[in-house]
Amino acid sequence: MKSDIMGIMDKRRWSHKKGQAVMEYLITYGLALFVILVVLAILVAVVLPSLKAPEMCSFSQGFTCNQKEHVLVADSANNVRLLFQLDNSQGKAVVVKGVLCTDETAANVQKANVPLLSSTVSLSSGQSHQFGGATDNLVPCTKADATNVVLTPGSNFKGTLAIVYSFSDEVEGAPDRLATATLSGTVQSE
Repeated sequence: MKSDIMGIMDKRRWSHKKGQAVMEYLITYGLALFVILVVLAILVAVVLPSLKAPEMCSFSQGFTCNQKEHVLVADSANNVRLLFQLDNSQGKAVVVKGVLCTDETAANVQKANVPLLSSTVSLSSGQSHQFGGATDNLVPCTKADATNVVLTPGSNFKGTLAIVYSFSDEVEGAPDRLATATLSGTVQSE
């Protein structure tokens, strides 16, 4: 009987040690996971808001708009407009007839959707022109439904800059051409 009691007590001690090992394992790894989650939460809270969209204005060919940094500006009603310098790298003179800033992708932009300028802008090869600064060539950023893009200062914008143009030496009545640029940046206050 004494050996039976000793056997039961040994089993309880063994069981107790086994349970203690399991609890230590769970607490150690649980605490490690908790610390990792806290560090990740802090990183997301601190780093994510400071990330900005890259300032980019890039035509595939014919024009450049990255010689001087473009600016996306929100007015008092948070309507976004674009200020940029267009550089003619076509190799010959062009006449710019329309400019569009939109949140659409380049594939969705049609020539018919690009609003015409109040007066055309002639650019010799290598010449530049500033758009969006004066009241006669404001470039509001619009959505597909032709309403204004509304973003608060500090917000990120990604869309398309579209230019409708023709070459100066083309025959009268030749169809206009369309050039598009990928556009992104952080909206600033006016």
